[in-house]
Amino acid sequence: MSDIVIASRGSRLSMAQVDIVDTALKKCGVRSQRLVISTKGDINTSSALKEIGGNGLFVREIEEALSDGRADIAVHSAKDLPYQLADGMTIGAVVKAASPADLLVIKPGHEDSLHVIGTGSARRKAAVMRLYPDAVVKNIRGNVETRLKKLSSEDYDAIVLARAGVDRLGIDLSGYTVKEFSPDDMIPACGQGIVAVECRSDDSYVLKVLEKINDAETGRRFAVERYLFELMKADCSLAVGVHAVICGDDLRVYGLFEGRTCVKSGRYSDYRTLCRQIADEIYRQQAR
Repeated sequence: MSDIVIASRGSRLSMAQVDIVDTALKKCGVRSQRLVISTKGDINTSSALKEIGGNGLFVREIEEALSDGRADIAVHSAKDLPYQLADGMTIGAVVKAASPADLLVIKPGHEDSLHVIGTGSARRKAAVMRLYPDAVVKNIRGNVETRLKKLSSEDYDAIVLARAGVDRLGIDLSGYTVKEFSPDDMIPACGQGIVAVECRSDDSYVLKVLEKINDAETGRRFAVERYLFELMKADCSLAVGVHAVICGDDLRVYGLFEGRTCVKSGRYSDYRTLCRQIADEIYRQQAR
């Protein structure tokens, strides 16, 4: 077979994630080519996610390249995946996860004056408003480097970034004060820190290749978080968070939906029941 064609967004972070997958494929003796796709979310970098619609905002155009045969696999930040993939698509592999945590990156000299905090995420906004009730949350969009430049040049005192993106890009934050949020402070997005590899569900060759690069432990976390996310039927324009902490067969799951939260512990083997309980509890809160 000819080289596997990898579709992805064109940001430096997206390319770093493709590098991870490409390296794993090469270890299996499989070569790849790259196809860069501009998504709706890449084209509109100024509007808030809630304004331009969050369902598949960074994914759908890439799935179209899979569907029409221009690409064999697609590399995504798992947190960008909509709760329902396009028809005929599946996640064939996830690679070893990076940290799922969010970071508050504070401009030098502003540690005691957090008046304006930047984020484009409804989930992060909800947490920031709860943790820093005296601060104003101001929309900010763009890749990691762009947001850091805006922090330095515009009227932000701090911004929120994902630890995984900072680490994968090797960005030095030593010039800033950095606070890492725990899941109890800021529940991560579903799949945050995970790179997911999507392919056509009927492509048996590609599926066999992807089995070889799949990280089983990350796959367990991905399965839990995706299941609860699918039950919620939400997208990134809403304040939605899902996070699973797994240790052996011990499991702790965090769920957030538009300000309503639920945390439950149990056994990994019972994760579907646990997730359904969380979804039911969140929707009962909505009905009150």
